[in-house]
Amino acid sequence: MSKKTLIFFLAVLLFKPLSFGASYSPAVSIATENNAGEEGNIVSYAEGKYSLSKKPYDSTMFAVIVSSPSLSLVDKNLPQYKLVSSFGETLVTVTAKNGDIKEGDLVTSSDTPGVAQKALENGQVLGVALEDYTPQNKGDTGKILVFVDVKTNFVGETISKNLLEILKASITSPFMTPIESLRYLLAIAIVFASFVIGFSNFGKITGTSVEALGRNPLAGPSIRKVVVFNFILTALIMLLGIGISYFVLVL
Repeated sequence: MSKKTLIFFLAVLLFKPLSFGASYSPAVSIATENNAGEEGNIVSYAEGKYSLSKKPYDSTMFAVIVSSPSLSLVDKNLPQYKLVSSFGETLVTVTAKNGDIKEGDLVTSSDTPGVAQKALENGQVLGVALEDYTPQNKGDTGKILVFVDVKTNFVGETISKNLLEILKASITSPFMTPIESLRYLLAIAIVFASFVIGFSNFGKITGTSVEALGRNPLAGPSIRKVVVFNFILTALIMLLGIGISYFVLVL
């Protein structure tokens, strides 16, 4: 990295808290397939290529095409390129095919190439809508301001199912910061440790109880109570591990 580029990135990080109403990270130039896309389109990165997102909750979502960012890094070796931004307030092309969009709604990719829609399920989201979008025709598209921050989101359902979906989405996503990677690894480690401790504890106590029952059959009722208590304790340990992992990912 050149000295000028390093200074540029340091300046961006230094003045990030002072930025309002614009992308906080610099826009960068990329070459999309067939130079496809226009301002507001969502771009995904998969198999070494940049292309317009064309499926809902696309785990490979990368950024949004912008036209005139306040800061940009351009690769002059690219004969054709698009400027994209992956964080901050950006105009995004949206559709209401998944329902009218209200300020504060989460938006994600859709099956219309490059176009966002309201997010209603667990999965990868593009960001948060900063404006309403209520067209007369559900098939129409328009542009609204969105605070872009690509990440995995979940709504309702059980903690364990949400946790599995988050981990699955994180594995398939090609872009994660070191902190995000650490959080996912920590969550996996906590779940794994809780299951190992739970099963180990249950197996040890159960084995001891069976031996005790063989030596003293009359103590059967008491031993059964101990086994049941140990089973409940094991389940609580596992649930606690899943719960801690859940909060590590979402907080």
